[in-house]
Amino acid sequence: MTLSARNQAIVQHLLEARRSNQPWQAPFDETPTADEAYTIQAAVGAALGWFPEGPKAWKVGGKGQQISAAALPEVLQSPAAWPATGSDEVVIEAEIALRLARTPANAQDVAACIGTVCVSIEIVGTRLVGGLTAPSAWKLVDQGLHAGLVIGAELPYAPFAAFTLDDWARQSCKLLVNGQLVTEKRGTHPTGDPLSGLPGLVEHAAKYTGGLRAGDLITTGAWIVEKVRPGNKVEVQFEGFGSAQVQLAN
Repeated sequence: MTLSARNQAIVQHLLEARRSNQPWQAPFDETPTADEAYTIQAAVGAALGWFPEGPKAWKVGGKGQQISAAALPEVLQSPAAWPATGSDEVVIEAEIALRLARTPANAQDVAACIGTVCVSIEIVGTRLVGGLTAPSAWKLVDQGLHAGLVIGAELPYAPFAAFTLDDWARQSCKLLVNGQLVTEKRGTHPTGDPLSGLPGLVEHAAKYTGGLRAGDLITTGAWIVEKVRPGNKVEVQFEGFGSAQVQLAN
């Protein structure tokens, strides 16, 4: 999809917001289409040189064909350090991420392609004034509000392949801050099934980036969303899946 003059201007505003670390006051009453949002995402990524060989990491939300998605730049290995954000609060999301062992042939094939699984911490960030409460189309434009991703040690997926919705409903997730338990939740994935957005992501990637490939990492939706503070050491634990840690700078 060719960028219109309006969308080219949006790309430039987003790039300037990233460079200056000053959020842009976007016109939320002028709503982009999903196609426009994804084209803007791709243009920002290209301008920043994120994906010279195509995306290798993704975030996906929703299920079936009703998904939202964003290609992600750098992924950090736990334990990781995250630089200062210039904010008094940092929003983090506790998630499970999956890595493909082979390239999916189609949307129905994708679950059989999963090779490993790990705990992930997404650091939420916005380049928009009021971006955390922006209309959904503007969140898509803003790379799905993504700032960074930290992943824990990867485990073979095979032992978890038989998980049912009941198993996911019993799955425990904990958030620790500075070694203290802050939140523990059970079965709180937004759709009840972390794999529910994968078929839609296969079709999305085929349309916009040439498709998913072996080695791609996919983070699958937040079980816990919590505000923490600069200087905090954050740890996310999923029972049976391991943990991930990130130290936030002051």
